Amino acid sequence: MDSSYLIYVGIGLAVGLAVVYAKRTGGDSAPTGIRMPDREFPYQWRKILESRIEFYQRLNRSDRKKFEHKMHVFLLNVRVIGMQMPITHEDRVLIAASAVIPIFGFPNWHYGYLREVHLHPDKFPIKGTDQLARGLVGWGAMEGVLKLSKKALYEGYADQNDQRNVAIHEFIHIIDKQDGEVDGVLERVMDEVDITPWLHIIHQKMNEINEGKSTIRDYGGVNRAEFLAVVGEFFFESPDKMKAEHPGLYSALDSIFNPKVQEEFKYTRKYDPCPCGSGRKFSKCCSKNIVSY
Repeated sequence: MDSSYLIYVGIGLAVGLAVVYAKRTGGDSAPTGIRMPDREFPYQWRKILESRIEFYQRLNRSDRKKFEHKMHVFLLNVRVIGMQMPITHEDRVLIAASAVIPIFGFPNWHYGYLREVHLHPDKFPIKGTDQLARGLVGWGAMEGVLKLSKKALYEGYADQNDQRNVAIHEFIHIIDKQDGEVDGVLERVMDEVDITPWLHIIHQKMNEINEGKSTIRDYGGVNRAEFLAVVGEFFFESPDKMKAEHPGLYSALDSIFNPKVQEEFKYTRKYDPCPCGSGRKFSKCCSKNIVSY
């Protein structure tokens, strides 16, 4: 056999394994140039986490250390810039916590797309329009920039039961964008077998929202990308409420944001309860209607 053929086969296998590993870990495992902490996590930051971030408060001691490490890495690699105002320790902690919460279950995720977070005092203008925004993922000349309102950032952690958190919402958009398209599907995290069922539940739940039959806020019915960000806010802010009101959706999001190797969405098995809430088995209900949307 030609030795050059064996070389090409070896290269192909290596690339294939690298792609699978990248999907399983949720991002780049160890990108060149990522700065890592060389000192202890600041105790001032920990005090803020303990008093302001309910997600962190629910973690055990080991997971709190993991959360702190991810935060520290984020702040070493993404600049937080105050727009006509100084940046405080609390600003940095709330921004970094918002970045870590949705990727906490991804072992080696790095925000490769993101360079800077611009924090504005309040709503800011959207370039080229007469509209104001509280959060925005940049494009064009602002590619790699996330713009946030400080007022909205703090409001997101003032009420842990309103299912609203602008910063988490925008970071979910960035995670979505990191596979090349903002479409409500996290292709760098999800297995292909789970994508069609996920698109189905998006379709089902968006219909409920737009028909006024859902407790998910209306903005989730705008498009698939906004649906993912809106239900992501709900999932991380009020997991118990979502589990009670939308068990199938909760199960799907739990599988996405807390991936387990070789595990499909829990509701895709034919004898499981259908995620639409009909009370029938999945095989006797919505599985008949699954198509690629």
